[in-house]
Amino acid sequence: MDTPTAHEIYLWLVTAVTGAVAVNTLLRLWIDRARLRQEDLHEDDRLFAWRIVLFLVYPLMTLVDLRATMVTCQWFGGYIKDWTYGLFWYSAIPRGIALHEHLLFVLFAGVLVQLLLAASLLPSLCFRPHPFFATILGYTITTVLALTLLVDPLMSLLGVGGSRWQIILTTATLQESLWIAGVYIVAAATYLFVILNERTRLWFADLSRPLVSEELRDVLSQWKIDPANPHLCARLAVLYERAGLRSQATKRLVQLKATHPQSIYRCFVEAVLSYKQRKYKIARDQFLKAADFANVDGNLRGSLLAASGCAAFAEGDMEGALNLSERALEFDDASLVARMVKVDVFLRTGKKEQAGEEIIAAIRRGLDLDLESKVPLDSERALQRIGRIHAAEKRQGISAQKLPLARK
Repeated sequence: MDTPTAHEIYLWLVTAVTGAVAVNTLLRLWIDRARLRQEDLHEDDRLFAWRIVLFLVYPLMTLVDLRATMVTCQWFGGYIKDWTYGLFWYSAIPRGIALHEHLLFVLFAGVLVQLLLAASLLPSLCFRPHPFFATILGYTITTVLALTLLVDPLMSLLGVGGSRWQIILTTATLQESLWIAGVYIVAAATYLFVILNERTRLWFADLSRPLVSEELRDVLSQWKIDPANPHLCARLAVLYERAGLRSQATKRLVQLKATHPQSIYRCFVEAVLSYKQRKYKIARDQFLKAADFANVDGNLRGSLLAASGCAAFAEGDMEGALNLSERALEFDDASLVARMVKVDVFLRTGKKEQAGEEIIAAIRRGLDLDLESKVPLDSERALQRIGRIHAAEKRQGISAQKLPLARK
């Protein structure tokens, strides 16, 4: 019996981890089945959809690829030698194929079947299925096409491709290699053009996030009438981010920087987008700047300071997160985000008793401990308050002024 190589051991370790995650995903899918029926999916729901596609759907697609290769090989009078299936990968060596052209067809049979299966899922999206099901379908199509047209051939160029590419690289002629490369380049370029197109992304956002998309269309129609309005521009940026259209959200931020660089809207939008992009230092600073504007009421200032505390915690600054949370509670004693940041800081630093006291204090105040759509803050609610401040300032004929000094 041959001793397994380091590469084979690594592949089987990947298979073992994949199998464990797949079982956990199935259990969670059953436990959270009621939650997934809701129309408004949260970020955790979309991450779970990715888990389903990667650890449940894609292993099935890999098995389909293997079976298509085996059936096609038998069709041309050959057989498969030493086949292996490892959920994310497989190895199959065709033997006994008389014609070289038939061998190439056998090698690409699985690819063709995968592409056809992905294409067959597209019409189902036209019937507007449930958002969670539409999300899984969309992620499945994009994942299969990306892995088949981009990842698989690129990995083969790095020397870690599957048995298909090892055989092609050793048996294909120069002309055949050029034809294969040309087809893949054209198909990959077409895929990237379609998947990065704004209309495609808006269409998928409308399927997977129908409530946000409906609000986005409404705000977009208003913004087209008054594109210089900072409130509409800020709302548009936040809604684009919630709809998963990050590039469009960034464009609206660039517009705010050009037209209203010193406004609270610019600080707020830059803070929200930076937090979503894990640029926590920038988010922390911009939330603080937004909180330091004059005429900001206590509840809004507390929300902004709590959001800055969230960013500080994510950045790893426990002391800064605790101080900002304390400041937030000075303005809004009912700030759940601020109290939960304090709980996280206490738990991270081993102060379990203080963490328990904060949780008890939150319960006594009647706070709902559900933080979904509230971290680092409720963007829509904050924008409504900022809009009221902006409208009041316009009526009074004044502009927002910064406070003399911001406490650090």
